[in-house]
Amino acid sequence: MEPRHIKGVLFDAFGTLCHIESPRLPYRLIMKRWEKGAADCYQAIMTRDVSLAEFAGEAGLSHEEAAFLEAHVAEETNSMRLFTEVPQTLQALRGHGLKIAVVSNLAKPYGAPFLKLLPFEPDVRAFSYEVGARKPEASIYRYAWEGLGCAPSELIMVGDSLQNDYQVPHELGLHALWLDREGSSLQSEDGHVIHSLQGVLGYLGFD
Repeated sequence: MEPRHIKGVLFDAFGTLCHIESPRLPYRLIMKRWEKGAADCYQAIMTRDVSLAEFAGEAGLSHEEAAFLEAHVAEETNSMRLFTEVPQTLQALRGHGLKIAVVSNLAKPYGAPFLKLLPFEPDVRAFSYEVGARKPEASIYRYAWEGLGCAPSELIMVGDSLQNDYQVPHELGLHALWLDREGSSLQSEDGHVIHSLQGVLGYLGFD
């Protein structure tokens, strides 16, 4: 692969570009109370453009319980931080003329706070609650590459989930890099493993 063939990079959000310093897991109680079970609830949370309060109501939670959970969401969103190398890496990629997209499984309350963290607005955002599909469903990746006006072979997907950000994108014809921040891998994915987001620059020959 030569860098001139790559026109854009698709990034996962949480665990890749940013992290939550004070996790509270506010949706956990809703999932416990959801009549159709946790798996159905998770799918709904990730693929419906609905507030936490509305989901809490559907799950039968009281107004007091919903307010408690919304306070936990506020704690989480207020503690969201970019990883230290992210702004410089994103700016460098844009400086080389690459398009940037974010492809992420998100509940609605996290979308706007996440965008505020970024040094610039991505060219495309494929947030699951807006797209109506979540990774590893093919349609969310397709939404991103069509939005960028690129073929899958002209793009790289980067993220910390081996299945969602490496294996499935690769099957769909994208280039892919698995971000293993913990260094737990043994470089088994054909060498397509990086341990910092700056590894994207090295992979493309930009450093």
